[in-house]
Amino acid sequence: FKEGVTINKSLSTLGRVIHALSEQGEVDAQEEPGEGPVKKRRHFVGYRDSVLTWLLKENLGGNSKTIMLANISPASTNYEESLNTLRYADRVKYIKNE
Repeated sequence: FKEGVTINKSLSTLGRVIHALSEQGEVDAQEEPGEGPVKKRRHFVGYRDSVLTWLLKENLGGNSKTIMLANISPASTNYEESLNTLRYADRVKYIKNE
């Protein structure tokens, strides 16, 4: 039971980290060239909130290329889970490393 709680905490933290990184990428993508300096809104990225995100810090926000594979099911009974997986994968594509 305790191991399951720890895994869920790590996955939730990973979701928050990806959300924060994708928000930064969306702000960077909305900048228009030639309009002068734009105040960037930076979100706190809580890499240290779990061991999983701390280990993946360089892969998620560092100087590396990361690939995300989304595994979805064609069964109609798994529609909600597949849709949530696709939304999650969509957020990942907005992560831009500097």
